Amino acid sequence: MCNTLNGDYLPYQLSFNGALAHIMRLIVGLPYSSPGAIPRQLENFYSMSESLILEPRRERSFPRVVKKKPSRYPRKNNADHLK
Repeated sequence: MCNTLNGDYLPYQLSFNGALAHIMRLIVGLPYSSPGAIPRQLENFYSMSESLILEPRRERSFPRVVKKKPSRYPRKNNADHLK
């Protein structure tokens, strides 16, 4: 489906749920269509793929960080032995 689109689109740039719905609709309808109508249905299927293009992802507002693992024991607040 990505090969039929104008531009360099990769599979992860298309909506998975939308593509799945289009494919299911095509599979359900193919047994009831005449053999001469199948190329027209495939052409319609590929023309609808332009509606599946996702917009680019935005940058994170807060970057990912690795949080410090909490200690299993309480921390001693008074350090008399260091004085």
